[in-house]
Amino acid sequence: MSSLSRNAQVLRYLLEVAPGIGHTKLAKYAYLADLEARKYLGRPISSFRYCFDRHGPFDARGFFVAKDELLDGCYITESQVPLGPYVGFEMYPTERSVEYEFDLPDVQLLKYIADTYLSKSVRDLCDEVVYKTEPMLHARQGSALPMSRVNRKPGSRHDFDLERMLAGEASTQAGRVRPVVDVLNELRARHH
Repeated sequence: MSSLSRNAQVLRYLLEVAPGIGHTKLAKYAYLADLEARKYLGRPISSFRYCFDRHGPFDARGFFVAKDELLDGCYITESQVPLGPYVGFEMYPTERSVEYEFDLPDVQLLKYIADTYLSKSVRDLCDEVVYKTEPMLHARQGSALPMSRVNRKPGSRHDFDLERMLAGEASTQAGRVRPVVDVLNELRARHH
């Protein structure tokens, strides 16, 4: 069992995929990963409780507790960088290893989010993606986001088993495959 909280594991994993990002991008990546996990898995990856903060979806207390847990445990480094009249932050994972408690779909969704949005600026990420998500469109500033609105529902376009699909892909990559003709013959026999 990992010594890190689930939220700290989420932030650390995202920083492994996207080292050098700041607080805002990291927080938005966690939000987007939870959003996608709800769509495809019916549950979030983290236990962050998102509110409509003045800069969009954020769990200020949860985020900074998890970030400080990573800093205090020497799992990440953080440095201030000047951004015009503001001060920003860059965070990097350290060499200290982490024992993650994620399922394969969790890992794939976290990696997908970081890889997909790494090239976007914070402003574009927020304006073009985050602020247009369903929970943000149905929220009032200062209130909890209605995250359950995006939970996977039977019959929705997201109604497929991501875990099964990823397991099948891993099995294929490991060389455990069946010829298509055998699969088709089995299907024909079942339906006749």
